[in-house]
Order: sequence, then structure tokens, then C-alpha cells
Amino acid sequence: MFDESIAFEIDVRLEPTWRRHARIIASFDALAIGEAMRIVSDHEPRPLKGDFEHLRPGQFVWLQSMLGSDTWEVLLRRIGEMPVETLAHLLARSALFSTAKASTIESLERSASQREIGRNASLCEQGAQWPHLGLVLRGGLRAIVTSPLGREHALYDVLSGEAFGILDTIDGGVASARLVGISDSTRVAIFPRNVVRAILQDDLRVARAVNAQLAQRLRMVIDRFTAQVSLPTIGRVAAALLPYASPASGLSKALPSFEGITQGDLAVAAGTVKEVVNRTLAELEAGGAIERIAGRIVRLNREALTQIAANAFPNEVAG
Repeated sequence: MFDESIAFEIDVRLEPTWRRHARIIASFDALAIGEAMRIVSDHEPRPLKGDFEHLRPGQFVWLQSMLGSDTWEVLLRRIGEMPVETLAHLLARSALFSTAKASTIESLERSASQREIGRNASLCEQGAQWPHLGLVLRGGLRAIVTSPLGREHALYDVLSGEAFGILDTIDGGVASARLVGISDSTRVAIFPRNVVRAILQDDLRVARAVNAQLAQRLRMVIDRFTAQVSLPTIGRVAAALLPYASPASGLSKALPSFEGITQGDLAVAAGTVKEVVNRTLAELEAGGAIERIAGRIVRLNREALTQIAANAFPNEVAG
């Protein structure tokens, strides 16, 4: 969405994961203010984004796209630091509003309200009226659907700088999923549906960004559904653990975002139940993909988890 300012591209798919972050951060630091780079990776770059939020807070705009199950793209633009981070600054750093008109940002600021929710707390319920578009300012949300049989399934996560409630804003329907906090404290801004709809009529750049995010959510849901119906449980649990695995080589300490993740959370992400997750974790540990202390996962092996998620052993536990 800001292709005209792309300075260069880095494809890290052939590099070992433990070398990638340092190279990407050094390349980012070489950008002039306003310039951007394109990064191509073979996995969801959530650990990389976490590094940028820690090491370069407030200095970047992050536009992430899943192009295929093993191809991800990030458009990363460098921006100047702000001494005080206002809502307008946070909006301008978001994937949805990074190229919005000044009048759009002003309209959103005037109409916004903000909320704080804790881990596993619900922001809205599946099937409820939710006449808002929202933006995660800090932390993250998980979209979860409950089947008629009562089993919960995770659809996708909404991380810092990403929007939620897009489908409901466009078609005026009820909330398609329950949204719950996945960090100790998640802060969101919400905007009335009628305000956002007026913006979509007036600001074509935002309308195009909305279309792009809708396409991304659909692609992610299809990818998740395909995994649910084709992979054995060990592959699905390995995939659920991957976002929390360090890029370092071998067994390495789980990323800080893994703190507080329970077997119940993994069961929802993998589309199974806690009892099956518990047995599957024992298999992953025996295979060197994880390490536990007193039953708690403390280290993850990204390479091993990736291999298991991609090739899932054919004779493992069925979920």
C-alpha cells in the first residue's frame, strides 16, 4: 500500500532463522525516514514484529500479508519518532489507516472510544450486535468461533496495529466471532460503524486497505480450516506453538508473548481438547521440539516445530 516508496527487498527464506532478524533490523536502520522495504519470509513474522516493537518502538509502519501457507510478505516503512504517542500517531502506524487522508484521521479521533481488556476476557460475543470497527493499540485479540457442539476454534489473531470487526462493519451483520484478549492487557480503540462507512465512501485508500485486510482474513481462515481437516493433532499443536518460538537455533526460551498461554489456549488454536493437547505435548517433548519443567513449556525448537507442522507424522494422535 506504499509501493512507490519501496527502497529494496529482502528475501530471507533461504537464510537460517537465527540470522534473519539482525540483518533485517540493520537494513531497516539504513532506510531514510519515509522509505520502506519489502521482506519475504517462509513463516508468519510475528517474532520479528515483536523484536521491532521492543527495539524500534513507534518508528515503523508494519503491513503484513500472507501470500501462501509458506510465503509471507511485510512492507515495513520507517517513520520519525513521536515524543508523545497520540491516537492519531497510532492510527497512522496501522495497516488500515497508514495512508489515510488527514480528514480521515481527524474523524476517527473525534469518534473514538478506548477500552482495556485482560487475558481471556471477552470484548464481544459471537452473534452479538457489534456496530463498531476496532483497532488494537496494544496487546492482541483472538477471534474464536464456537461450533453447535460447543467446541471452540480459533480463526485468527488480531495484533497491535491491526483492525477487527471489518466484516461486520461492511455487511452490517452480527459479530462473526467472539473476540478475547490474548495478553495481560490489551488496549483497543473502537469507532462507530456509521463513521467508518462514511470514511469508506470518501477515502478510497482506506477502502482499498479494508479490501486487502478482508482478503487476508479469508486466506488465513481457509489456511486454518485446511490444517484442521488435514493435519493430525501433532501438526496442529506444533503450528499453534510456532508463533511463540524464538528464531534462535535449537531449543530456545519461548518468546515473552507465550507467558500465560495454557493448554486450553493451545486446544482452541489446534481445534482439539486439553486432554489430547497434553498427550501431544509429551510426544513433541520426546521428539526434541519442546522442553517442559514441571509440565510447563519453557523452550521451543522452531526448526523441529516447523518440520512437524509441515510434514506431520502420519501415525500420531487423532484430535
